Amino acid sequence: MEPLLLKPNIGVYFSANDRVYDWAIAFLNSFRTFNPDLRLVLIPFNETCDRLLALQTQYNFELYIDPAFSRLEAIGQALELGHTPTGRYWFRRYAAFWGKLDRFLYLDARQVVLADLIPLITALDEFEFDFLHYDCAIDQVYQAGKFRQNLLLKSKGRGFLSGLWASKKGLFSIKEFEELAVQALEIRDQLNPRNTDQAFINYCCDMKPVRYGHFAEVLGGICQNAWARQSGHIYRENNKYYRWDYGGLDHKKQVVLVHWAGYKWDDFLPHNWILISFMGNSKMLYWLEYIGRLIVKTPHLLLKKLISQQHINFAYHNIKDRIKQ
Repeated sequence: MEPLLLKPNIGVYFSANDRVYDWAIAFLNSFRTFNPDLRLVLIPFNETCDRLLALQTQYNFELYIDPAFSRLEAIGQALELGHTPTGRYWFRRYAAFWGKLDRFLYLDARQVVLADLIPLITALDEFEFDFLHYDCAIDQVYQAGKFRQNLLLKSKGRGFLSGLWASKKGLFSIKEFEELAVQALEIRDQLNPRNTDQAFINYCCDMKPVRYGHFAEVLGGICQNAWARQSGHIYRENNKYYRWDYGGLDHKKQVVLVHWAGYKWDDFLPHNWILISFMGNSKMLYWLEYIGRLIVKTPHLLLKKLISQQHINFAYHNIKDRIKQ
């Protein structure tokens, strides 16, 4: 029997463009460190991908272009409220449902991979799920209100994030997405105003409905959340990564992915040492860049931290209001 690892219909999609080139370098290095033979397919975020595509041979990834990209972008544009000018491009990722892979994981480029990803993909069939996800934050998906309440009463509405998930080819079609988009527009005021792609895929999974679950709850032994801004710290042991959060739910559990959703490259990133460790030959350059940012921005950060304290914050805004008057 052919090993599952080598089956051409099992793999990972990722989305990126030249604007997130630095993130993509770390992602690709980390991915190939732990998944040297797993099929990897790029869904280009938009047409600005020349630098990224030059890496194809080095990191052995394929390019997936689909005629339905424009139709998916049209859905995104219809749901957009003007907060995110490029928000429609996030919808391209959903072409994965009729793409090259039969069982797949989708990943944004602003993360690093710290483990073998095949168990996350094979869990779909092993545990009979249509869709598996990581972090949940319902306020980032549904607004408080009647629609959300009704979903929760039916044990739906988990509010999963859209940057990392696993699913199956054929779960949705472009026609089905377009029909669901028309329905979603009728309750647009009850979806998150900014996270259009995230609200949309949750809405689709809740309306179909789809058998979906949480990776950590299904598999066990791995961290509940992949988002970088979590309590505790990450440590390495026997070529695996774990979270140290004594007394916390994820204490000593394995870290499979670290996701910097919402962060910019020049922010002071939590667990930045992990990100920089996968920058390859440019590692020293990025450490120097980070130290430079630290020197320049530390006074501003200290001031920001100071005025975030409750009493100081009240006084700051009172003075600010008086100056305006």
